[in-house]
Amino acid sequence: MLVWLLRGLLAIEISAVVMFQPAPASEWGPAVAIAAAAGLFLVLQAVMLLPVYAVAVIAGSPRPAGIAGPTIGGFLAEWLGFVLAFVVIMPFERVWMGSDAIGPLPAGRRPVLLVHGYMCNRGFWWWMRRALRGRGHAVATVTLETPFSDIEILADRLNERIDALLAETGAATVSLVTHSMGGLVARALMRRHGTDRIARFVTLGGPHHGTVIARLAHGRNGLQMEPGNPWLSQLNEVEVTDVATTTIWSAGDEIVVPQATSRLAGARETVVAAMGHVAMAFSPQIRDLVAAELAADLAPGVRPEMHDETPAVG
Repeated sequence: MLVWLLRGLLAIEISAVVMFQPAPASEWGPAVAIAAAAGLFLVLQAVMLLPVYAVAVIAGSPRPAGIAGPTIGGFLAEWLGFVLAFVVIMPFERVWMGSDAIGPLPAGRRPVLLVHGYMCNRGFWWWMRRALRGRGHAVATVTLETPFSDIEILADRLNERIDALLAETGAATVSLVTHSMGGLVARALMRRHGTDRIARFVTLGGPHHGTVIARLAHGRNGLQMEPGNPWLSQLNEVEVTDVATTTIWSAGDEIVVPQATSRLAGARETVVAAMGHVAMAFSPQIRDLVAAELAADLAPGVRPEMHDETPAVG
């Protein structure tokens, strides 16, 4: 469902750009007209980011000492990440992602499952999956449908994917790496279905205590991410689990606002500077932080320093 929604939005944006070009192709010539349309389209993507960055500055958290907030460079990296994720990859995720098959794993080895956030699908992890697999990890993804469902329903979808992944690999446990709302889905899963199958939980930019930007979101899951809503308050009655948990968040996040909402009591924490919300999925710095957390999942003899040469954002 989300794929078709993203394609529809993309078609609307392209149509708007064509309609508002300052001159028809007959005056400029096809090549110039196409270049102008492409430029206007990219400018439109940047303009759409400006309001949320303004909110991020106004309503942002006090930053830890020595950590920078939003910067021009961070904005440009986020803009590029946004275009890659929402224009190029996720509307056509089957083309980019291919099979998620891992197959049986050696005894003692565990798979890694990447869990996306709001208005995303598994294509969000295209670069990160390649990068982590390049370092020797057995990595799979999931698409949580429908995109506007209650987070409790999405937790059941995640539960089904974990069962299937463990059956495929023969492993007893899985490590979860989540982004944004995916962190809430994982926490709801652990509350509903227990933690016996979860060995490690790494959450990137998770709105664990709500984000004011969710007031602009659509759907039941959007409401559940608003600060102070009853569902989120109940979830946060217990923040600490017996699963090894790491939260990684950015002082420059423009979607999770205030940014310190990503904190979880009892979790290990890493704060990065200036990085946008979507750019996390394409960042070598985030890749290295995640890989360090997952080092115990590697098979004996696999070197953590193996690296992937895929171009990255940020």
